[in-house]
Amino acid sequence: MHKDTESALSEEDIAAAEEERFTANALKIGALRVGPDNVLLPDASAEHPLIISNPEDQPLCKPDVEIHPSRSIKVMEGYEVLVLTDAITNPRKMMIDPANHVLVVSPENGVYSIRMDKCGNSNVQLIVSNDQMDQPAAQGLALYDHHLFVSTANSVYKFPYSDGQHSPTENGVKVLTNINPDNANATPDVAIDPFGHAFVPRSVADIHDKVDPSQAIIKKFNFKLIPEHGFDYNTDGEVQAYGTNTYGSMGFDAQARLWGINGAPKSEIRRSDISADHDIAATGLAEELNLYEFPETNYGFPYCMTEFDFKDMSASAKGLGAQWAHPTFMNDSLSLDDYCQVESNNMRPSVPLKPNTIATSVHFYMGEFCSVGDLSTQGSSVGLPCNWTDTPILANHGATGHSAGHNVVRLYFDDLGHKPRWDKEPEVILEESEPCDEEGCITPFGLTVDKYGRLLISSDTTNEVFMVSRIYNQEAVKMLTDRANAEDDKDDKDDDKDDKDDDKDDKDDDKDDKDDDKDESEEED
Repeated sequence: MHKDTESALSEEDIAAAEEERFTANALKIGALRVGPDNVLLPDASAEHPLIISNPEDQPLCKPDVEIHPSRSIKVMEGYEVLVLTDAITNPRKMMIDPANHVLVVSPENGVYSIRMDKCGNSNVQLIVSNDQMDQPAAQGLALYDHHLFVSTANSVYKFPYSDGQHSPTENGVKVLTNINPDNANATPDVAIDPFGHAFVPRSVADIHDKVDPSQAIIKKFNFKLIPEHGFDYNTDGEVQAYGTNTYGSMGFDAQARLWGINGAPKSEIRRSDISADHDIAATGLAEELNLYEFPETNYGFPYCMTEFDFKDMSASAKGLGAQWAHPTFMNDSLSLDDYCQVESNNMRPSVPLKPNTIATSVHFYMGEFCSVGDLSTQGSSVGLPCNWTDTPILANHGATGHSAGHNVVRLYFDDLGHKPRWDKEPEVILEESEPCDEEGCITPFGLTVDKYGRLLISSDTTNEVFMVSRIYNQEAVKMLTDRANAEDDKDDKDDDKDDKDDDKDDKDDDKDDKDDDKDESEEED
């Protein structure tokens, strides 16, 4: 750590006191603690959910030593970014534990703990070594019931873990085997919901005519009751999803529903009835964000593909989200295009994603330390906006030689039905200052949010972990309140004017009625 804070209190006492104050402040303004880790969520019934705006509660200081980013990057207006560390080789999936420690998987070495203070001073420590497992760490990382779960290509290991632990852990136990027995290069994730259900995907590297659809699945295991000798992927567990070539890091929304990313085919694909001159995979086929809500649902891989945009290459274009058959599997015995239109054969993606962005993580923001405000007021806290709660943030890794990707975006969802808005372009949170198609671009991979609502992003190629926070203004709440009061006063004045106009109209009507009565009386006379 660049700077250690000396105190008569132990680190545990300080952390406990800070957590108690944080919890008390949150509960005053409408927050709920959810799940086994007591995650704070905004209370939708509260008038101002989880607005913590006092300056003394904000992490406003800066690190003692600034780490300059390897590339010129920019963040969305109203936000700022710093490099938390560049000391981890190939950082991938990340998590925040209840003590606000960052955990990061590195396939090169294992699992790291990043101990940080409010200012962003950090200290990095390897706590799980690859030597403790029979294969290097892949990218899977999960916390559940005081244990850390780490995936390799073929297995999942369980290690004892205490919140805030910054020392090596020992006594790892293999709890799942045979995920990918024939693919040592596989990088399966492991995601555990609040109920102890662990979800682990098995994916394939390439599409060819020998692809077995049963290899592209997600299975669910009950990690509350792990057998003495662990689970076997081939024979145990329940199938949550068929036909989905899920890769990268999966995520849960506020309803504990599982989401994941299915990549577009990387090899060249041609269909003469769509375009005789174009490889439709390169620019026309979508990557997919899928909701894996119901068990044993089929998502169509490898038979079906999703259109992102064919209109510039084909008169046959059907538009965003249209389903097409993969030419490798088409034959005269079955209309595969028709097959792909049937929902029981092929569940369509929740969100079709741009080609070549290579999305690697989906993270649903849960409203921790959320802020309100706009560019004129800045934020009421350093956290992400409250109206981003329960909407997904994606890390787009990008590929060398392509300028697409290399950014982090938020997807728009409909507030009422919690449905994705395909008609709205994603908000770009962080990206290269200029389009990058060379070696050494930033390559966002892992995402997590700390207890102050700051977004952490790992870039596996540049070995950096970025921290994005909103620019704070302690007057933001007052400015917003004054603005709202002024609008209410204006509305009241407008209502008063309308009432007076109505009264005048009523009086004029009464006068007209009297004049009419008088005229009628004179006519009778």
